[in-house]
Amino acid sequence: MMFLQKTWCIANPLASNSALAANIESICSQLNCSSINPRGSCFEPNTRIHHASFVMNLYYQANGRHLADCNFINSGLVSLNDPSHDNCTFHSSGGLESDEPSETWCVAKPGTSDELLQLNINFACNLVGCSAATRSGGVCYSPSTLINHASYAMNLYYQITGRKKSNCNFRETGLIVSSDPSYGNCSYSISTMQ
Repeated sequence: MMFLQKTWCIANPLASNSALAANIESICSQLNCSSINPRGSCFEPNTRIHHASFVMNLYYQANGRHLADCNFINSGLVSLNDPSHDNCTFHSSGGLESDEPSETWCVAKPGTSDELLQLNINFACNLVGCSAATRSGGVCYSPSTLINHASYAMNLYYQITGRKKSNCNFRETGLIVSSDPSYGNCSYSISTMQ
């Protein structure tokens, strides 16, 4: 069965800045990335993760929407929610060219303000244990960024509450992804998160 829902490619919130910079450089040598230039519709927010997400999606869409087109050495995730915001439109030409994903995860939308990320952490961690990502020395603490900590907390809440689409909304700042965002010793699998 083909997966008919539209899909997008975004940068993994846990990806390093150097990996994201390499993705931007590589893709922009092949495709028109003018939308992330200072006067472009997707320049703001002016963050590496937002710019990388936009151009990684350009590449993913241009190459047929296969999982491999969004891997980028594990720095990309396939999103089942539209990451567009304000005047910045992330185009989608259709669904993932493979079977429907059997597992899903929730991550913070690139471009989400620090204030909203902190609110998401506060909400989720008030209801589920988030110490692996929010306590220094925790297995998912690094990289020590709000988007990393929020993604872990949001996913834990999403997994524990039954993976319902509404449990990854977080004021429209959550994205459901079909690629596992786990990295190193940090697992986003529900069986190992608690």
